[in-house]
Amino acid sequence: MRPRGTSSTKRTPSAASTSCTPTPATRSRWPPRPPTRASSNVACGPGTLALLVAPAVAQVAALDFAAAMIDRLRQRAGRAGLEVDARVGDGQDLPWPDASFDAAFSMFGLIFFPDHARGLRELHRVLRPGGRAVVGSWIPFEPSHPLSMMFAALRDVMPELPLGRGTAPLGQPDEFAAALGAAGFTGVRVEPVTHEFRFANVDAFWTFNIRGNAPVALLHQRLAPERWQAFEQDVLARLRERFGAGEVVYGQTALLGLGVR
Repeated sequence: MRPRGTSSTKRTPSAASTSCTPTPATRSRWPPRPPTRASSNVACGPGTLALLVAPAVAQVAALDFAAAMIDRLRQRAGRAGLEVDARVGDGQDLPWPDASFDAAFSMFGLIFFPDHARGLRELHRVLRPGGRAVVGSWIPFEPSHPLSMMFAALRDVMPELPLGRGTAPLGQPDEFAAALGAAGFTGVRVEPVTHEFRFANVDAFWTFNIRGNAPVALLHQRLAPERWQAFEQDVLARLRERFGAGEVVYGQTALLGLGVR
């Protein structure tokens, strides 16, 4: 999902698309890909990726810990006339049998699992031999980055979240590649992709993150309505102090980890 306004994305010579198709530079290092019949999307959020993939495959399964996200996905799938097996569940203990899918994705969700190594092993387990996985992570943010400011407010309410303390989960290419290899993946590659986000104002930035940011969704689910309202007001005040009433513009570099079972 993209924010309103203009944006740009810079890719390195090989980066994964949402269909898990490697570019020519990557394809030469991977064995031939079997046809994608079934795909899973773990920590799917509101289902943006699952809905993009659904028209191209026979079966799409999606899972998220947040019931509100799964409800939103089911509503969106219904409006689009798409069939998605959407479930509430734990990405560290997937409900599907071994070797169920040809492709598996977790875009910027698995990195927030308490045990992301276990989450990677589960992704590997549910793939068929030769199946592909793509997992998204983020390069660490500078302290002045809008997301750093937002995560600082999150930590004040939920100190257990691993945000902005020490190294970011799977935030370095070598660490990320090693974790994929330890989970059993072969043909591992980690590709950086930089995207510029542009929002009309702080409110638009915040709305975007409520809809698709995993830690914000977790906090929204945990907090009572009055505590959520107080938290939201605090975050917006911090952001408005920094950005005023104008645009919020920032670059963000993701790491896409690709592996084959």
